[in-house]
Amino acid sequence: MNKENIKNAISKRKFSILIIIVLLIIIAILFGQKQDYKYTLLYQYQTIPDIELTNTLTTTQGGLSGEVRGFVKFDNIADQPKNLRQYYIIKSLNKFDGNSRQYFSLEEIIKMQYLAPRSLGVSELVEVSETGNTITLEDESGNKFFIDKSTKEVSMKDATGDSTTLITSDNNYGDFIKKWLK
Repeated sequence: MNKENIKNAISKRKFSILIIIVLLIIIAILFGQKQDYKYTLLYQYQTIPDIELTNTLTTTQGGLSGEVRGFVKFDNIADQPKNLRQYYIIKSLNKFDGNSRQYFSLEEIIKMQYLAPRSLGVSELVEVSETGNTITLEDESGNKFFIDKSTKEVSMKDATGDSTTLITSDNNYGDFIKKWLK
């Protein structure tokens, strides 16, 4: 008789049990969608650069004019810091030394996760050589910056031997970040 009471209670509540199961399934689906939405928003947010990326360098009779604003991309992807974004702004100056070598300003900007971008200061770069299509600039620490005159691409080699390239377009930045974060 006890088994019959249990069977009767279950059969009377089949509809309620079915509703509870359906609600649990809906809750699980909505939770999964919310997690996916949060990830998508964060992922899309990270593919937006923190400063305007541009390259307006032009070749003139006196040297180069314009500026480069770019994200520092390490050639060795394992060296790329995950929670730090580094940007360089290189501006040509209308300043030359006695040997007609042009000077440039270099501003380094860092963006640590959840903090606003911050400038680490401005330093000077001086043209140390011009060979073929490449202009080589150097700062006081021995870091070398290479500007390809035909493509206007900027690459760097720091004093420790790390090689980097400046990404100067939003599309290239987004593509790099998406590939890098996967």
